[in-house]
Amino acid sequence: MSDWITYYEDNKLSALKRIKNMALSPGYRKELSCWVNKYLDPFSVARTISIERKESLDPYSRIRMEAERDLEFTLLTATGKDRNSSDIILFESNLLLLFNLMLKHIRAA
Repeated sequence: MSDWITYYEDNKLSALKRIKNMALSPGYRKELSCWVNKYLDPFSVARTISIERKESLDPYSRIRMEAERDLEFTLLTATGKDRNSSDIILFESNLLLLFNLMLKHIRAA
């Protein structure tokens, strides 16, 4: 396995551990974990891009928009207590940053 794939797999596992250890409602925790498993998994993202290439001229923009939208949809399951902490807002921003860095790397490969 190449170094960059290992790096992104480690990012995914770290994010899942952090979600598990945060004081979140069960529904929000589940939705965030699903998002991480879908969008921080380099194999899943590469497979989605491969499928999107058949349907879209720019599969990278399309998956980026889907990831942003899906992360916003996870907020629908968040309680007020979940959203009270600035830590979770920063964490979500970092998740999106990790996704965009991985997507950029996949595009360059």
